[in-house]
Amino acid sequence: MASETIKELTPSLLDVKNLPVSDGKPKAIDPEMFKLSSVDPSHAAVVNRFWLFGGNERSLRFIERCIRSFPNFCLLGPEGTPVSWSLMDQTGEMRMAGTLPEYRAQGLVTHAIYQQAQCLLKRGFPVYSHVDPKNQIMQKMGQSLNHVPMPCDWNQWNCEPL
Repeated sequence: MASETIKELTPSLLDVKNLPVSDGKPKAIDPEMFKLSSVDPSHAAVVNRFWLFGGNERSLRFIERCIRSFPNFCLLGPEGTPVSWSLMDQTGEMRMAGTLPEYRAQGLVTHAIYQQAQCLLKRGFPVYSHVDPKNQIMQKMGQSLNHVPMPCDWNQWNCEPL
């Protein structure tokens, strides 16, 4: 959870003695090579291909709805297509983030997630996400952005239209 969100919603959980000393901003990227943008529904297939819970028609439709309905960010590469992205789902969670394999280890997903978090904070959204505990790379990325682990487990909301 973003430290700004914790300060507002649950300040008792924020142990200021244990906050990182960094400013929580990502490293700069080459603006000539990468352009900040939003994800277009036509790009849903690439997100679906790399999302852990993706890879099928149902997940593709879900991703398309998230892209159309909620704030999202991506970095477009030299070809003008997304190379890294961060999407929000219907619960308000920053849920789907990824980078194409050939662009990994450059801090691009960190930049996309940071930009999305800043946008959500400006709009008054609480900023939170779930990262698989086994995904050490994304755990480390969250720490670099000063995201604070919560003392609870992940919960799944199952919502169905009436």
